[in-house]
Amino acid sequence: MASATSLLQVRGDSEALIDLLREPLNKALIGRQSCYDVRVEAVGRVGEVLVSITGSKGRLPLLFGQEELEPGYVSRVIQAAVDRFAL
Repeated sequence: MASATSLLQVRGDSEALIDLLREPLNKALIGRQSCYDVRVEAVGRVGEVLVSITGSKGRLPLLFGQEELEPGYVSRVIQAAVDRFAL
């Protein structure tokens, strides 16, 4: 049986963004009995961050503004979106 940490893969081009969002992603997604591949990317000119979550039931892209990157907020939004769309 796979461990909980192996059920979530976080990747992207910016180690700083990955480090910033790893804990909120873990909080929102670990323990859901699903595997997730998460891609974190800086997009646009104003510092927006695209968090693309791919699971066995589909893909969910979420866009955060620079001012929305507070870990608790990111975790709540991701958890609510994954629940809403049954990803």
